[in-house]
Amino acid sequence: MRLFKKSKSGSILIFTLALGMMALLAPLGNTAAEDNMGRDLFAQGNTAYAKGNYDQAIVHYQAALDREGYTPAILYNLGNAYYMKNEMGQSILYYERALYLDPGNIDIEANLALARKNAGLVMPDKTPWKAFFDGFTLNGWTWVGVIVLCTLSLMILVNGIRPGILRGPVLKTMACLCLLLFLAAGAGMVVQYEDLKHGVITSENARLRVSPFDSATASGVVKRGKVVNLADTYKGYVFIKEANGQSGWIPEDAVSAVLPTDGNHQTQTSLPQPTVGKINRGDGESDINKT
Repeated sequence: MRLFKKSKSGSILIFTLALGMMALLAPLGNTAAEDNMGRDLFAQGNTAYAKGNYDQAIVHYQAALDREGYTPAILYNLGNAYYMKNEMGQSILYYERALYLDPGNIDIEANLALARKNAGLVMPDKTPWKAFFDGFTLNGWTWVGVIVLCTLSLMILVNGIRPGILRGPVLKTMACLCLLLFLAAGAGMVVQYEDLKHGVITSENARLRVSPFDSATASGVVKRGKVVNLADTYKGYVFIKEANGQSGWIPEDAVSAVLPTDGNHQTQTSLPQPTVGKINRGDGESDINKT
């Protein structure tokens, strides 16, 4: 009888452990299935794009985006698809989003420049210091600051445990380097924080108004694809500021934030294979190269 009880208790324990393992592994299986579905949708979008069915490609890319979150590859291909449909506002919007997640990517920059040119916009000249601070996103500069602080803390800890181990030129050089990096990280965070307020005009010749009302006087027109600063919102209108100092209210459906706040997330930091490649052939005409 005692042997039977021990055997029964052991069986219950094994059964409980097996259920626990199944519960732990089940989400992994679902995640793998979702990842495969996201890749399948992305591949279907590439296939439709190659056939010239850009509307269908956009549908697949948007579905992949809903599953994968905002990744440079999906945003980049969406920009290409909208470009081929001659919807430059949407094309520039998605290129800007892709470039934020993958700063310095030459393919995205080339296609963005071509889209701006076709929209009649001038590509703004980027100063060396702005190009430097655009090398990382806000998260990237934050991590630089955290790493520098951790390095300084480690130096203080080591010097406290073994006084004199870090001294002279070595200590001064490391301290100065950490200070410079910390200041650069702070400046980078400030610059990137300002970029969080950027938006792209997606409507053709959006009218600027002096106040957020349909009956308000129009004060100007903003070209589709132009990047503006989103300053305020009020009852279906957004107050924007342009780089040239012009400002006013436009309907909120005429502009889209470069960094939307709908809960999607970044899952990749560079363009994976395969993506649809550069549009710019170098002579101003469009040319699709598969990568």
